[in-house]
Amino acid sequence: MNTNVTYPEFGYKAHELNRYIEASGLFSILLNCGEIVHHRPVHVNDFRNWLSSHNIVDLRSAEN
Repeated sequence: MNTNVTYPEFGYKAHELNRYIEASGLFSILLNCGEIVHHRPVHVNDFRNWLSSHNIVDLRSAEN
């Protein structure tokens, strides 16, 4: 399990994130404050795994 609270080159801590959706490597992330931010990580799978390790909801998987 990845216990890092932050992800390299991403300016938010895991506890600030609510949920996300990803398309073609671009992540649109809803923060707990209601703001939406976008992030295009160099390593898409690593970022997705980091989000998952912090229980950040993937809207696509939540639809099923």
